Amino acid sequence: MGAPDSETAGRAGGSPGEHERRAQLRWVLRESGEFPDLPPPERMAPDDVVPLGGGVDAATYLVKGPRRTVVLKLNRRGLEAEAHALRAWRAHSDLVPEVLGVGEVPSTGEEPVRYLVLEALENESGDVVQTGDDLLADDPSRAPEVGRAMGTELRRLHDATEPSGFGNFADLPGSERTYRTWNAYLEGFFRHHTDFVVGLGVPPERFEAACAYIRACPSVVEGRVVHGDVTIRNVAVYRYDPLAVGLFDPNPLVGDPSWDVAPLTNNVAFEQLLDGGATSSTLVRDRELLAGFRSTYPDEIAEATLRSAQLVQAVLQAEHRRERVRRGESEPREAEATFAFIRATIEEMAS
Repeated sequence: MGAPDSETAGRAGGSPGEHERRAQLRWVLRESGEFPDLPPPERMAPDDVVPLGGGVDAATYLVKGPRRTVVLKLNRRGLEAEAHALRAWRAHSDLVPEVLGVGEVPSTGEEPVRYLVLEALENESGDVVQTGDDLLADDPSRAPEVGRAMGTELRRLHDATEPSGFGNFADLPGSERTYRTWNAYLEGFFRHHTDFVVGLGVPPERFEAACAYIRACPSVVEGRVVHGDVTIRNVAVYRYDPLAVGLFDPNPLVGDPSWDVAPLTNNVAFEQLLDGGATSSTLVRDRELLAGFRSTYPDEIAEATLRSAQLVQAVLQAEHRRERVRRGESEPREAEATFAFIRATIEEMAS
């Protein structure tokens, strides 16, 4: 899709949300001052603005200009936090996209839409980067290598500290409240999902025992800027030999590094429950990815701290999977495996 002009935006067949996003995109390209080198949107070539995907309130585009290629994001929330995190990480790693601009689209009376302009992620050949997911789809044998590169990079990112307290920050939901400790934030997050967890068959006394476990686990005293969405889909491959990767598209918060280790650990646990004793290619890949990661990431996260992060992330994943089952987008057994993991983890914490 090229940059939409007024005629395209008003053409029949598009949804109101799509028309709104097109208008926002036109304004940023034409009026924001972030793109002085671009011609008017209606004169741009069809492949000069390429949509990269987005949600109801979010859209992401690759914008190709005569002198640079950038990524443009539009969203109502979260972009200030992303910019803050990326800037904090740039002090510790060169494999983080540079923030080129942040601003606000003129409001139409609703919640304002923000824009974020980032350096496009390019590899050593000058091409748009391949993701870790795509690399492993082409060559699963590189899973240990990808894991090691991820551990090396996350170790650098987790050196970035934030003194404002624990929890969400900047323009993320819940940023109006910070917590003095990571344990307090994590327990509060877990308690917010009490009804869901108890509804899985967890007795209330076991739920309270899990809360006590979370309160007692050791954690960092000074908050770290953590990525919040560590997955091989958010890994950018900058160099192949030797392999060097960065992480992008964060859902950042101020927390304990265990929050970023938990997703890789949970993936293996979920796959083991799904396989029922078999060994799928996905389980082999994720085991090797995790083993490679742990070989380069410092072994300083206490087991209780990691277990607590795993539990809370599993609850979030279980809610997501249950909703996907309701919409017919996922098999019930995937949700059931996550439910089983939650029950087993809480039982371990309570024993």
